[in-house]
Amino acid sequence: MAFDCICVDFQTSDKNLNTIKQRMPHAKIIPFVQSYMEMLRSLVRDARTSHVWLLSTLIDYSTFDFDYIPEQHQDQQIHVWHNEGQKEGDTLLIPRAEFLKQIPELKFLRDFKDINYHPAVLDYSAWPMRSFAYDTLTEQVAGQTELYVNYYHYYYHYDCYRYGHDPIVNYMPSFWEDVKLYCLDENRSNLLVPRFPIKKELHEYSPKLFLRNSSAKPHFDIVFIHNNEPQHEENYEALLSATQGKPNQVKTVSGVQGRNQAYRAAAGISDTEYFYAVFAKIKINPDFGFDFAPDTLKSPRHYIFDCYNPVIDYTYGHQAVILYNRKMVLENAGAGLDFTLSQQHDHMKLLSAETTFYRDPRVAYRTAFREVVKLLHAQKTCPTVEGNHILLKWYTESDMQNANYVRDAYKDAVDFVDKYSADFEKLFQSYEWQFVDDLYQQRYN
Repeated sequence: MAFDCICVDFQTSDKNLNTIKQRMPHAKIIPFVQSYMEMLRSLVRDARTSHVWLLSTLIDYSTFDFDYIPEQHQDQQIHVWHNEGQKEGDTLLIPRAEFLKQIPELKFLRDFKDINYHPAVLDYSAWPMRSFAYDTLTEQVAGQTELYVNYYHYYYHYDCYRYGHDPIVNYMPSFWEDVKLYCLDENRSNLLVPRFPIKKELHEYSPKLFLRNSSAKPHFDIVFIHNNEPQHEENYEALLSATQGKPNQVKTVSGVQGRNQAYRAAAGISDTEYFYAVFAKIKINPDFGFDFAPDTLKSPRHYIFDCYNPVIDYTYGHQAVILYNRKMVLENAGAGLDFTLSQQHDHMKLLSAETTFYRDPRVAYRTAFREVVKLLHAQKTCPTVEGNHILLKWYTESDMQNANYVRDAYKDAVDFVDKYSADFEKLFQSYEWQFVDDLYQQRYN
């Protein structure tokens, strides 16, 4: 007995479509729209037989048994043939009258009263696979013409890192409800992305489904930046100890005057899309993994981690390790009071280090002065409760080494901002070390 047939054409395989036409000459070929549920609401009414097949051009039906007839006690069930791992399959035999009867109560196909799942081994056509870089993913998705593309970060195939994790190539989404974006692994480095009019980032798309399959994390270059600070050798050795056995490449930038120039020099020697900037004034937390995975659902950005400051007894992003987007660093004109905060960034609550800036009086004064100037300017332009709290912390009563230089720098920074609050060019001078060092010389003769 031949049942009517609806064939959903995903336009991924002419071979599978021709097989369905040969085996089901009467099949009604319909392009996929929204979900199976929405398609079936109208199409099942047109069926002329007691049951109707729903087939998909995602599957090769060369050997499928279309002579199947449900037993009498299973006659009013939806029968679903599915592969392991995805019960909401793409091959269904639907009882016409019972389905039309239940339609008013059905929001999703899985809400049907009685579904009979048949485990099977169906030959699916894989979605197109494309490697991506963090900086190009949005552009690739914007040019996507296929319903789905399986994207994987190209680090999966970096032989030098020997990750041993291959992209998931055969995951089949469910079309029983609205099309989803699938994050196939825990690091969001393998994505099954539907076609949609992306503007800036993948977070725009909804709904999403997050799977927790294991995958290797990227290991970006680490650049140690120093200007021969008294503690730089000690902190460099701590960095080497913390990264021993890790695949990250540790590189060094030294003697570059000016923070803008130092960042660009670091970006220039990095061979990876992102790089960790580690500053000479901090001692690395040995538990910091240097294995952070940027969020592929977001646009490219910098990631600021946490650093503990024992002088003010507070932990926040100042002086912390920063994971910089290399391309963004090279494009940064350095026009703001803070190089990093002038571009898209996220603050990650992961302890990266403890600062040792207080070891040298000049460095203690310079570091505190520049930070307090930035905090005061930020509070004038966009005040926050935390910003005010941090400022109070910097007016420290600590008895730690050189804490008096930190207090003096705080007072001088307050006077400086009060005097030049309307003169950004003057405030911007605090960006240059020599300017602050001159203030230090003037105060302490």
